Amino acid sequence: MKVFEYRFAIAPIFHFIANKSMEAGLHLCDGHAKQTVQLFMNDAASEKGKKRIGAIQYEGSNDYTAKEPCIVSWRFERALLPDGLKQDLEAITAFRRDRNAGPSINPNAQSIAFKFEALTDAAKETIEAITDVLKKHARS
Repeated sequence: MKVFEYRFAIAPIFHFIANKSMEAGLHLCDGHAKQTVQLFMNDAASEKGKKRIGAIQYEGSNDYTAKEPCIVSWRFERALLPDGLKQDLEAITAFRRDRNAGPSINPNAQSIAFKFEALTDAAKETIEAITDVLKKHARS
C-alpha cells in the first residue's frame, strides 16, 4: 500500500493505528489513495463491495512536497457502525475531534474521529482502548 511508504514524522502513529486495526480484525484497503486507508469489518465486507466503517488518514496538508501532514485521524462512520460498536466508541472521549470546528465531541457529525499529533503514552492508551472495543465487537 502506497500510503505506508511515507516517511513523515507522524508516520509511526499511522502505522501503529493501522497495526492495531488489523490486530482488532479490521481489513485495510488503500484503494490507491494518496493519504487514506479505508477500514472494513472483515475481508469479505471489502470484497463484496460493502461500505467501509471508517478510515485512517494523514491530515494537515494537501501538498506533501510543500508541507508534511501533522495529524493522523482514525475515524469511524456513525451511520455505518453497528449500534453497540457505535455506543462503545462514543464513550471514548480522549483525542476526540469529530469536526475541525465547533465542539470536539459532536454527535451530529458524520464520524466519530480521534486525532493524534504524537505517539505519547496517553495516545497509546487511547489507541489501545479503541482496539479493545473493536476486538470486542469483532467477536460478537
